[in-house]
Amino acid sequence: MTKEIEFPCPVDVGFKFKNKVIFTREEISSFAQQCGDMNPLHHDEQRAKSSRFGGIIACGPHTSAVYLSTVTAFLAPEYLGIGMTSEFEFRAPIKPDITLDIKWEIKTISPKPKLAGYVVSNEGGIYLKEEILLWSQATFLLTK
Repeated sequence: MTKEIEFPCPVDVGFKFKNKVIFTREEISSFAQQCGDMNPLHHDEQRAKSSRFGGIIACGPHTSAVYLSTVTAFLAPEYLGIGMTSEFEFRAPIKPDITLDIKWEIKTISPKPKLAGYVVSNEGGIYLKEEILLWSQATFLLTK
């Protein structure tokens, strides 16, 4: 006997999300320290200035966490979103105190009765105007 999903999927393929984000110098340093990343690119303005990036940049775990958190927080906040897979490409540095866009789109939705929900995939990233700084493709389970 096949178990049925007890609720309709609250989103459709093609659903798009866009929001603004700013990574402050303080947040960049604090997040990097909290995850044990002591790379001077995230903490030491003088050393970072002499790098090819010309200043402080956000660490990969920080930018990817901010990106992924928008998926479940804004897609269907009344449901549980459980990450399943994620892939990232860090295409350009994310510098502090600049207004950026987080954008993503739902690409596929697959009902998964055994998991009591829907496996949803999205693709998007963090952008500076039209330049993609971080690209991602992710799947997650949407359930109650």
